[in-house]
Amino acid sequence: MFTTSVVGSFSRPKFLIDAFDGHSKGAVTDEQLEEAIQDAIKLTVKEEEICGLDVITDGEQRRASFVSFVGQKVKGFKLVHVTELNRDALEIMKKEKAQLTYWRAVAVERIQDSLLALDELKFTKHITSKPVKVTLPSPYLVMWEAWHAERSKEIYPHPEDMAKDYSKVLREEILRLKDAGASFIQLDEPMLGDLVEATEGKPDRYRRVIELIHGQKYRGFKEELNVAKELINDSIKGISGVRIGMHMDRWPNKDSPFFGVGYERLLPDVLDIKVKQFVLEYASEGSGDPAKFAESLNDRELGLGVVRVMDKTVEEPDVIVKRAERVAKFLDPEQIWLNPDCGFAPGMYRSFPRRIAFSKLASMVAAAKKMRDKYS
Repeated sequence: MFTTSVVGSFSRPKFLIDAFDGHSKGAVTDEQLEEAIQDAIKLTVKEEEICGLDVITDGEQRRASFVSFVGQKVKGFKLVHVTELNRDALEIMKKEKAQLTYWRAVAVERIQDSLLALDELKFTKHITSKPVKVTLPSPYLVMWEAWHAERSKEIYPHPEDMAKDYSKVLREEILRLKDAGASFIQLDEPMLGDLVEATEGKPDRYRRVIELIHGQKYRGFKEELNVAKELINDSIKGISGVRIGMHMDRWPNKDSPFFGVGYERLLPDVLDIKVKQFVLEYASEGSGDPAKFAESLNDRELGLGVVRVMDKTVEEPDVIVKRAERVAKFLDPEQIWLNPDCGFAPGMYRSFPRRIAFSKLASMVAAAKKMRDKYS
């Protein structure tokens, strides 16, 4: 009951960031970088174990960011700095209040089958006996993030063409991860979460930014939902024997007309996505009432965000219990997982103190124990 986990990333220790920076300048060898990476993963896994988490990750320590790392791993993508795509990119992001990762994975050649996270899983399973979750960028997210009107169009005339090829690669990787013993495979899909703030005729702020920088055009609310459903379902169709979830977040702004509105805006269409668990941000102010989504889930699971990752206040267990109990009347305790709203460091250089992240997770585990005592 009330299984505890993390969404994915954990803040990188300073020695790892220094090693990555040194490697990019030629001052750190491949072997030295790999040693730093492995040390950071061991540290993160041990901290998650000490917290008492039921299902852990490696903290995405190997990744430049939760999405642009496909540019490091998948043949056909190239890492490009956002200012190379549009020299005014940083000002555009500031004006629209929508932060993108600075290093963008852009499709420049035909995408080929590649290993995304199998090496990560194998190493993590080697150093822990806990169940391991692996996170992967969803094909709908990659469609918006990685297609560029100038650099990709010759190979892929339409963004959907590129996304379908990536979806095939993703499917093969999911099967490899399943066979290697992954306990939970999570597809990261913030672009679908951001759709909460869009209308039929007007995109949300993230799509406005990507339109200006990448040149992709908004299709309309319903059509975006349909494209997302098709791509994600194609990636996981017929796969059984492993828990597959989808994570959505939003980072709502107070000046948004949809501040306080939740993922119920995507209902009922989003339930056509055949994942076992929806991992959703709900602790952040403005994310809405999770009960409005939970009451429609039936036998599906809810990975409920009960810990904020945008502020450094450590929530008391009783505060987390109250957040979890908002959905307890609609779902069985076995259907409810507790986790932070999002990753603590979805990009390598996002600064969030590890000691505070550790304390938040420990408080979440204490809250889960209270919930188990109450509902057992």
